[in-house]
Amino acid sequence: MKNQPLKRKFGFAWQGILFATRTEANMRRHWIMAVLVLLFFIWLQPSALWWALIILCMGLVIAAEMANSAIEVLIDHMHPELHPQIGRTKDMLAGMVLILCVSAGAVGILAVLSTLKIFV
Repeated sequence: MKNQPLKRKFGFAWQGILFATRTEANMRRHWIMAVLVLLFFIWLQPSALWWALIILCMGLVIAAEMANSAIEVLIDHMHPELHPQIGRTKDMLAGMVLILCVSAGAVGILAVLSTLKIFV
């Protein structure tokens, strides 16, 4: 909605986050993993740069999962029957999330190795 007060826009965004979390199992998995990673990093105490990279990666993964879910909901509403092109579109969206998850995992591994002075 255009020209809404900022407080109301934040309310809509928060509703979207809550809806995605309630309705999408993968979204809940990403939140659980984010909490576990944060707890692990609190224990590990990496440098500020690694914190920034990990938080950025977590945000990208969660945002991509929300985009994936939102587009899938829209596609299913607009075209509920099976169609090869829709299947490919959903596969590409899932691939986007997977690429970000693997990339985030690689950043996490590098952060651990660097913090433990195994990899500089």
